[in-house]
Amino acid sequence: MKKIAEMLSGGKLKGDPDYIVTSIAAPDKNVYGSICPLWEKKLLPKAGKDAVLLTKPGWIPDGGNGIEVEDPRRALVTLLEYFAPSKRTSKPSIHESAVIAPNAVLGQNITVGPGCVVSSGASIGDNTILTGNIWIGEDVSVGDDCIIEPGAVFYHRVSIGRRCIIHSNAVIGCDGFGFMPDSRTGLLRIPQIGTVIIEDDVEIGVCVSIDRATFGETLVGKGTKIDSHVKIGHNCRIGEYCIIVAQSGIAGSSIIGNGVILAAQSGVSNHAHVGDGVTVAGRGGVASDIEAGQTVSGFPARDHKQELRQHAAERQLPQIIKNIKDIEHRIRNLEPKF
Repeated sequence: MKKIAEMLSGGKLKGDPDYIVTSIAAPDKNVYGSICPLWEKKLLPKAGKDAVLLTKPGWIPDGGNGIEVEDPRRALVTLLEYFAPSKRTSKPSIHESAVIAPNAVLGQNITVGPGCVVSSGASIGDNTILTGNIWIGEDVSVGDDCIIEPGAVFYHRVSIGRRCIIHSNAVIGCDGFGFMPDSRTGLLRIPQIGTVIIEDDVEIGVCVSIDRATFGETLVGKGTKIDSHVKIGHNCRIGEYCIIVAQSGIAGSSIIGNGVILAAQSGVSNHAHVGDGVTVAGRGGVASDIEAGQTVSGFPARDHKQELRQHAAERQLPQIIKNIKDIEHRIRNLEPKF
């Protein structure tokens, strides 16, 4: 435990410095050898008096074991990184079943797993891991230190920055959904000739789909994190350090500012502009532009506090209707009878 306290900047050790930590556990699931991260005081009783805690100053009882830090959440991240297994489990190699075009360019320290296809003109940066069954189209560029998981697909001319993580079955650069009415054919397909640019330090979750632009580019800014099952339409521009949570959808040509949070199952309509620092609550539907710094919810999305007031009023409707009927009954009884 002494080593962990030294690892966590500012960590204060309490109890036995020689206690050996072998795992991380929830407060109510602690076993011998585990350390329990805890940042809500109400959970202290669940941990029990014998739990070894990673928690805030003054929360470890006298005689207890643990480490006190100002920010247990941040300390937990450091601890998880220490315990996490390495993504590279073997020496760099190219599997015999991988198909690599003669004019593809592979950097140093590359791992190409079984069933991978690296097409003509593709460029794979140093220290990149292609874990298996990945298809990389023509003239795709993948930056240094990327990790690409099984089943990912990169269509032609897509550009992936450095240190990106692309999870299984993500599809980057597929055709955008472009059609227009036509008197002769019914619906006329609009060719999609643009591309997708993913900047540095982006993480893209399982089964995410990002459409190529009709022309120009679909852009995902640096540091943005995209959860599983997210759809991003053609010609969208996603800012830097955004968080886009599972099952959210962003329609074509939308502009998302920097530091935006789209909570689970939220949506943005086509050509909408979401300003910097906006938070869209779960299942919120952005139907028009949202100014910077707002927190919105509901459909159509509007100020979150206003939305909550409306929901509170709606919950009173049954009683209001009952009161109105009662008033009507009293009025009828007051009317003279002829």
